[in-house]
Amino acid sequence: MRTPPPAAVRAVQRLSRALTRAGAALQPPQARFLEVSGGVAAIALMRAAVRTRLVEPLAAGRRTAAQVAQELGLHADTAHRVLRGLAVYGLLTLDRRGAFGLTATGRLLLEDHPRSMAGWVRYATSDAVLAGWLRLPESLADGRPAFNAATGRSLWDHLAEHPDEEAGFARTMHELTLLAAPLIVAAYPWPERGTVCDVGGGVGAMLASVLSARPALDGVLVDQAGPLAASGEYLAGRGVGSRVRAVEGDIFAGFEAAADVYLLKDVLHDWDDDQCRQILRTVRAAAAPGARVLVLEWLQEPNTAEFPVSISDVMMLAQTEGRQRSGAEHLALGQAAGFRPGRVLDTGAYGIVELMVP
Repeated sequence: MRTPPPAAVRAVQRLSRALTRAGAALQPPQARFLEVSGGVAAIALMRAAVRTRLVEPLAAGRRTAAQVAQELGLHADTAHRVLRGLAVYGLLTLDRRGAFGLTATGRLLLEDHPRSMAGWVRYATSDAVLAGWLRLPESLADGRPAFNAATGRSLWDHLAEHPDEEAGFARTMHELTLLAAPLIVAAYPWPERGTVCDVGGGVGAMLASVLSARPALDGVLVDQAGPLAASGEYLAGRGVGSRVRAVEGDIFAGFEAAADVYLLKDVLHDWDDDQCRQILRTVRAAAAPGARVLVLEWLQEPNTAEFPVSISDVMMLAQTEGRQRSGAEHLALGQAAGFRPGRVLDTGAYGIVELMVP
């Protein structure tokens, strides 16, 4: 499928927001308020569905709640009520005979779906993550990260101790990268030859997308040992494995990887300003004069409220020490770390902030 131009993506986003606002304007304020506050129900329903594998029987076709409950050993009436709740949010359909079916969105709850979000649900609805969200009132008082206050440790320490949640988190970040990569690749003038280094790139989804579009480019993937161990098979499957060198490194402690272009996708939003400057200095130390660093992030302008970036920003507050930033804020961080500011490009989804090594 041809990648849509950024202007088309932005137009669709504006139309979607306008329709949402128009629909909300037709409702009494109290009704709209109840609809918005019902988001907690969606979270609880998805958590229950994933933990009990409630929708798995529907992968084979439409089923009544009684049939689902019998197969899974669950309480039939309660299963009907929960499945019906999932149908309210468009994850299931419900016909007049009482049979439920999966929608395209609902299929993402299936464990073996190629784009499964079940792992993300386990992570996002874990006790620790929910505890962070519930500590936002305290963050308003002192500005401290809510997750740290709720659990006494960082999100990264928590994930290291809960590999099932870490796997769900990593898989979802991978899927989001695959969704955004075509827009990012189409929006930037990548060199025809040379080397692109993806710093903190996981198994290399973003890097593989760039290399697929530029057959003469080579790649370097920098990350910790765990993601690198899984990257070989993934990159080979994308047809670029022979062109990528894996380098174990740390975004704070340093790494050695010479490249013409460095990528930092969804890295800086996890950290506060001081930590971001340190990360950028780490990349600066590895880069030669004339190299470029591309910060790939959802860009949050101070006085613009939009989904998903504004909600992601609050998620950063609830779970990490970071935030979503504007293009100007990223350029300022780059200047403080020794870079010369370059362009800020809008892909229609992600922003591309260009930092130049003098």
